[in-house]
Amino acid sequence: MRDFLKLPTTTGGLIRVVVETPRGAEAKLAYDPASRVFSYVRPLPVGMSYPYDWSFIPSTLGEDGDPLDGLVIHQAATAPGVVIKCQLLGALRVKQKDQDGEALRNDRFIFCPHKEDAENETADQVPEHLRREIEQFFLSSVLGTGKTIKFKGWQGAPNALKAIRKGMKAFTARTN
Repeated sequence: MRDFLKLPTTTGGLIRVVVETPRGAEAKLAYDPASRVFSYVRPLPVGMSYPYDWSFIPSTLGEDGDPLDGLVIHQAATAPGVVIKCQLLGALRVKQKDQDGEALRNDRFIFCPHKEDAENETADQVPEHLRREIEQFFLSSVLGTGKTIKFKGWQGAPNALKAIRKGMKAFTARTN
């Protein structure tokens, strides 16, 4: 099986994401690079499910030591390990405090799949009502984990892309 962490981040001006937990899942799944499989991590709080595909951006590294996180907004059914070429819509800036009290940035990047048959169609932002729903999901999803999160605002695609490029540089520095 291929090492998903090392896939090129971009292709043809689009950003690749690797689905870890598909929409509708009631448990968090994560890619384990040592065994190269997707593993069960924990259940979500009772009654919750992922509203969209939870993914990571390959060949990036965030402050938490993991690849940068992404949420892919679409209605299709996928599975762990599916790679999607996406347009970047923006990012939710997040300050996270772990169980041990360590505070770090752990932004959530928001994407939509690139539609092969709609070359002139572009999405350039996350609608306000969807922003509030996404925020509520993230607040609820950390219940019982010992983590706390605080939102530091939304940023548009240009600034979010700068943060992804920073994650790409961090990944390259770690692997060289």
